Amino acid sequence: MPTKRLLPDAATLRRMRNNDWRLKDIAKEYGVTEAAVWKALDRANLVQGRTTYSEILPWKILPEHRATNIMVMFRRILRQRKGEVLPENEQRYLDAWLKTLSDSNVVVNYHPEAPPNDASRKGGFYYVERQPTDKWIIREPDDQAA
Repeated sequence: MPTKRLLPDAATLRRMRNNDWRLKDIAKEYGVTEAAVWKALDRANLVQGRTTYSEILPWKILPEHRATNIMVMFRRILRQRKGEVLPENEQRYLDAWLKTLSDSNVVVNYHPEAPPNDASRKGGFYYVERQPTDKWIIREPDDQAA
């Protein structure tokens, strides 16, 4: 005898996701795990590629530097780029950080051996003075130095 399916059909899952239902919300609604919801979405070809920091950061970030406040800010930027509306407190912190960068005329740089500093208590990330060649809030690596 086949097992009773707990999750709804693909069309219902698509509607739920289009109405901003999170995996955890769907899981709670149907009494299943988030992993079960993800698998159902994947089977229905409804899973989009996951956005990662590597899409906006040119550096290979060491694991010990991935849990820094700067990485939290970059993840928020990624979420916004995907069209997600950040909770008010997260948006406020992101706006304040971006304003601080602008007001201080600095951009973010990264070197795996950079010691702890004002930008990061764990090191790795640090601030440098903005140059005319800086197009965004990060310092792109100099390809000739590689």
